[in-house]
Amino acid sequence: MVDEPDARALPGDARPASGNGGRADRDGIARSTTGDLLFLIEELSQFGTIGVTRLARHLGIPVATAYRMLRVLERNGYVEQLRESKEYRLTLKIFEIGCQVAKRTTMRDVAALEIEHLSQQTGMATNFGVLVEDDVLYLGKVETDEVLTLNLRPGSRAPATCTAMGKAMLAFESRPLRSMIGEEPFRARTEHSRTTYEELTADLLEVQRRGYAVDRQELSLGLWCVAAPILGIRQDQNGAVSVSAYGLDLDEADFERLGRLVMACAHRVSQRMGGLSDMHSWVGTVRASYPRP
Repeated sequence: MVDEPDARALPGDARPASGNGGRADRDGIARSTTGDLLFLIEELSQFGTIGVTRLARHLGIPVATAYRMLRVLERNGYVEQLRESKEYRLTLKIFEIGCQVAKRTTMRDVAALEIEHLSQQTGMATNFGVLVEDDVLYLGKVETDEVLTLNLRPGSRAPATCTAMGKAMLAFESRPLRSMIGEEPFRARTEHSRTTYEELTADLLEVQRRGYAVDRQELSLGLWCVAAPILGIRQDQNGAVSVSAYGLDLDEADFERLGRLVMACAHRVSQRMGGLSDMHSWVGTVRASYPRP
């Protein structure tokens, strides 16, 4: 039995499930609201193929309404009907659109949204950067009215060994550490800066254990930072996000709380980028675009 209603038998007063009603187009098929159609696409993604009666039962809407919505999607290339079974399935048009969006989306775009959210969560300044040789290159920043921070605006650099973001990325680097940071003593910005290989590796082991890094006034006196790496599918780093606090008296409980928040932020960036584009090639392009002066 064919799982499809006869178009001639459709009741003229059938309405989409939203209750917003439909309007007959020139083909005599009711137009459903945009929200109804998008919801239908999401539901169709759960099935390989499905007949209109089963789909209507799954959605809890009249068969006539489901049929009309499928016809709208079919005419616009989003679904197709199989000739023999008369069942419907999604086409690759959604995938094609997604690929076009992915081409125009970079990790910087995604991270910009997430560090804005992180700043709202913490009330602190937030940053996003990548590792370029032995420096952190700052690519994004959200400032707050209450917090005074260094003038590390997008395009600025800071020694990776003196920053939370730098240590977060170094801890998960696949390249040999010495080949990246050179010989000790490392550059120092304050008396708290890590200048020896022993001091730095101890910090990096702690980062690997906790999942986040802490800058205890190592870049600037009075400035405290907590950062987490943005990990790729192979658990190697592709960047980092951080929060900064100036002049506050932070303790280990504060570091743990902020560490959880920056790790969650970094994870969201990683998850969103995982289905969009090749993060490795993008980071490689950024690194090549900023040669060491």
